[in-house]
Amino acid sequence: MGLIKKFEHFFEDHILHPGKGTKHDDWLGTDPTKALEGIGEIVLAPELTFGSVAEIAGKQLGKAVGRSLYGTTRKQIKRGSRSLRQGTRKTARSIVKAVRVPYKGKSRTNSAMRGENQSMAQIPRSAKLLYESRYFEVYRDSNGKKYLWGKPTLGLKGIRKDPMGFVREWGENRLKSLTPKYRKSDPLEKDMAKIEQKFGYMDEISGYSRGGAAARYRKVNKNTKYRIFNAYAPYAGIGNVRNRRKKHFDIVHDLIARPMTKFTSGKYKNDRFISL
Repeated sequence: MGLIKKFEHFFEDHILHPGKGTKHDDWLGTDPTKALEGIGEIVLAPELTFGSVAEIAGKQLGKAVGRSLYGTTRKQIKRGSRSLRQGTRKTARSIVKAVRVPYKGKSRTNSAMRGENQSMAQIPRSAKLLYESRYFEVYRDSNGKKYLWGKPTLGLKGIRKDPMGFVREWGENRLKSLTPKYRKSDPLEKDMAKIEQKFGYMDEISGYSRGGAAARYRKVNKNTKYRIFNAYAPYAGIGNVRNRRKKHFDIVHDLIARPMTKFTSGKYKNDRFISL
């Protein structure tokens, strides 16, 4: 039996409950003389060596250190959790703030007249820009021919000029992939409906990535031409319109956007697309 336990049993049997303790058999009795002998036995016990004392002291110190470390660790975890919550709330506020920011055309890297977009859209440079929003552009050439361009999501080049727009657009892309119900509140769908009402039939429709949704534009006829590349249109799809590939392999669109558009597309209530 350990030294500490012997003291506990002695105190319980001979001080608190003399003769009635549950550990009574560990001692000689309640007689004072024998009690003293019992104390002497504890003090002079062979277990009471420098090593045993050091061991006991070490255990007690270990328990104290353990309690201290536990308390410190718990405080650090609480502090870290609090920081994480604050960071999450800050991010959420940033997204909400971004959603409220109206489109100001700060970055035109996704315009039909910029870089690779021009070769995909094939809209004459002399065509006049009639309408521009975060999602679409409408042009008309000198012959009265109208063109609709579906803009891709702002890329890394657009962060510097329009960081809040970048956050908003990628946040919307994420929501599109989660549920088909998002289409009811998708600002892209509302913008397309506004263009249909204002500009009517289109002669040519083109779009890239997110802008591939332009394939669902309803004011078309049998002569309307389409140039849709690597469409990202989860759940809604692009109907029977051909989803073209770019010349060079694009890991994001070829491995993620295109398959998501193809395998999640289906017919949903109030679907905007009308088969040609």
